[in-house]
Amino acid sequence: MIRVLIVDDEKLVRQGIISSLPWEAFGMQVVGEAKNGEKAVEFLEQNEADLMLTDLAMPVMSGIELMRIVRKRYPNLYIIVLTLHQDFEYIQEALRLGAIDYIAKVELVQDRFHEILQRIHARITEEESKRGPLTQGASAVEAESGPRMTPAADDAKPASAEGVDEETERWSALGWIYDDGQFEERLQRLKTYGLTGETLARVLADLAESWNEQYGLEAADRLNPPRTVDVWDEAESWLVDSRGALSRLLDGPQYSLDVRDAVKKAERFIQEDLSGQLHVADIAKRVNISRSYFSQCFKDITGKTFNEYVRQARVDKAKEYLVHTNRPILWIAEKTGYLDGKYFSSVFRDQTGLLPSAFRKAYRRENGK
Repeated sequence: MIRVLIVDDEKLVRQGIISSLPWEAFGMQVVGEAKNGEKAVEFLEQNEADLMLTDLAMPVMSGIELMRIVRKRYPNLYIIVLTLHQDFEYIQEALRLGAIDYIAKVELVQDRFHEILQRIHARITEEESKRGPLTQGASAVEAESGPRMTPAADDAKPASAEGVDEETERWSALGWIYDDGQFEERLQRLKTYGLTGETLARVLADLAESWNEQYGLEAADRLNPPRTVDVWDEAESWLVDSRGALSRLLDGPQYSLDVRDAVKKAERFIQEDLSGQLHVADIAKRVNISRSYFSQCFKDITGKTFNEYVRQARVDKAKEYLVHTNRPILWIAEKTGYLDGKYFSSVFRDQTGLLPSAFRKAYRRENGK
């Protein structure tokens, strides 16, 4: 029985749509429901699931961000996303993160239930065939690639294009990055094919391209495979190095496009309202992210805490006023959100080393004004 976790902001659950689906007829059972990403993570820490259906647009933690966390912690959990028609850019990222399918919410009507569940079952069956058959008593999560193999070094078998392609597909799951046993198994599997240097170099190039795309690596972090491979040790060394690089990158803060867009929007709100009273709770609410999660995202993405960013933005704006206008210091203080002129001068000096009036004089002296 495939264990299913439903993650939605309670709309589908409240309307009874989820409970109406004939799950058991397709070998599936709903074992849990969560109203947002944080609740889903909490559920998975205490319970097992084989399949997660998650909405993409949710408060507190988006579906995309949930997928990133789940992919790191539970690499074999199947994921299907629930979405609206206008979410196509997020659908693309969800598929890149490993979702096996997506369901448009408009499809969730009574006469489509069997079709939807049949499609889900077919997709899982297809994925299981890629991973290898389930062992007796093993769940879909436990049996990623069938029995363990540790062949001898000279136990090479003839390589076929289909076999090599299947083997490279096994590397798309994240488990081997964190599990020494899985990593060793994959190395031995690949080694037993006895690939020529040219073919092995092509395989490594395919893996690098796949990982670069799958994990959205920027230019500085992209994995570069060796152009030629003369001996197996060269391939193994590159795979070991790649494992270390991916582990470091994936363990760092990884945020989805919608979270990054929300932070950019928050930056714009700050810049547009420097003269007002800016509070992290208000900005977090405007971008539909919880205060604590927003604070962490904002710091990781901008490199500054919310208060540090606001302080720097206000001082930068004050510099513009000091350089390009003859307005008095108190006017500039008010325009940059400081009702107390003395406090403004103190903050400005802490940031620049000069009082506002001294900064203006120094600029004009240096520029002959």
